Amino acid sequence: MIDIIFTALLILLLRVGQDTLFLAKIDAFNRGNKFYSMAVNFFEAMYTITVIKIVLTLMQKNVYYVIFFGLGSLLGGLISSVIKGKLDNKLQGQRKFYARISLDDDKDRSELIKILIENKYIFTVEKQVYINGETRTVIQGSIENRQRMYQLKAILRGRPGKHVTILRAEDVYLLR
Repeated sequence: MIDIIFTALLILLLRVGQDTLFLAKIDAFNRGNKFYSMAVNFFEAMYTITVIKIVLTLMQKNVYYVIFFGLGSLLGGLISSVIKGKLDNKLQGQRKFYARISLDDDKDRSELIKILIENKYIFTVEKQVYINGETRTVIQGSIENRQRMYQLKAILRGRPGKHVTILRAEDVYLLR
């Protein structure tokens, strides 16, 4: 009985490690870090083949180990998402965006600024004179993550008289 529990926990932990490596590879790829992604991919491939070999060998002794393989996948996904959330908080600079909003209308400007403040965006506001003599209000700053960028896009959607630029800002960091 102790052998079965120990083996089930081993399969569970191996599968958690496999999912963690897989998500680390995908995350590195999404961040544009090619070398890190390739290195993780190399180790993840070797690790996955080893895990599958171990599980297939163990399943010959007891078919119910496949359930622990599945549970390990479920638990691995949950643990990986928690780890990813913690890494996203520490590595904000690698997932940042820079937004610049240029507005025509002063009435829309004050309403938009109020909405941005309510949603805790940290932007600067200034009047700028363009080379054609036109004066516009410019709101600009860094956005912490992709979710906040999508939230900003939803706030800006349908507002007339605005020009919006949102760029990936790998070298722009939020300093608090």
